[in-house]
Amino acid sequence: MTTRNETLSCLFLSAATIVLAGCSSQATPTAPAGPVTLKGAGATAPYLAYAKWIDAYKKDNAGAGIEYKATGSGDGIEELKSGAVDFAASDIPLTDTELAQFKVKPLHFPTLIGAIVPVYNVAGVTNLRFSGDLLAGIFSGKIKIWNDPAFVKINPGISLPAAHIAVVHRSDASGSSFALTDYLAKVSPVWKTTIGSGATVKFPAGESVAGNEALAQMVKRTPNSIGYVELNYAVEQQLSRGTVQNAASKFIGADLESMGAAIDAAQNMKSDFRASIVNASPDKAYPISTLTWLLVPSHIEDPAKLKAMKSFLRWIYGDGQKLAMSTDYGVLQPPLLNYVTDQIGDIK
Repeated sequence: MTTRNETLSCLFLSAATIVLAGCSSQATPTAPAGPVTLKGAGATAPYLAYAKWIDAYKKDNAGAGIEYKATGSGDGIEELKSGAVDFAASDIPLTDTELAQFKVKPLHFPTLIGAIVPVYNVAGVTNLRFSGDLLAGIFSGKIKIWNDPAFVKINPGISLPAAHIAVVHRSDASGSSFALTDYLAKVSPVWKTTIGSGATVKFPAGESVAGNEALAQMVKRTPNSIGYVELNYAVEQQLSRGTVQNAASKFIGADLESMGAAIDAAQNMKSDFRASIVNASPDKAYPISTLTWLLVPSHIEDPAKLKAMKSFLRWIYGDGQKLAMSTDYGVLQPPLLNYVTDQIGDIK
């Protein structure tokens, strides 16, 4: 580090040259700009991975500043739209109409593959199977008792109680709700016409809570309850989770292999990464698999933030993917990984 003697000349840096000039003892050098902080908000489903990413990235890049609030996909989208955050996280891809509402069009960066799983709390009962019609009946309030014939038919040999089903669903604009209802609308014509799909739908039955963690905890403490959460929350809270019937009529559990089979059906994405992988056709695909995205402005005026954002994204698709492989999130593979990484260059 260079020191300055008050009796000597001092250095001034111009854009292209170093100019020597005399300076007085009272001159104060301009302090260098401090590190920028990138602020994000949104999806709760990938939060467990994102928290690990941010912690690891800060350790790998001294001085890097990143903050993330898991407030739900819908809230993150609104905060990005208002300019309150630098990026949003969402399990819900934006439509062309929604993209047009932004002053600066955001780009979709798929980061991980998640799975939304039905979780339940029934004493002594594990390994339940769920068809799309059965889940539609439960979350619409038409199937009210655990030993309903529809349950017994696809779960032979399992003793189910004659107890009321306590349904728990999300109250906030949720990517988990989006994926679940997307699946139900694809497999149940009745659900599609009466309730529909989206980040927020009007569930006819049950109690509502905000966020994956709150829903997992509600199911855990409520006997005879059922809900839906991202796989990592089910694992973390040690909740019983069911297998779900896929497009090939097979009952599949959520794991890295079955999520990988689901993303294999969308490997033709090269520039528009908004594809749904719900109810994918491969035999081994878990049917309520979903991509989760970072929404990043295509133009960032602040040069320091532009550099920081690109650095973080490149880390995500390198060391970040390796770190995510140790969790219960699926990761992107080539050639899709390569196409997504190339998109970083589109941020100007």
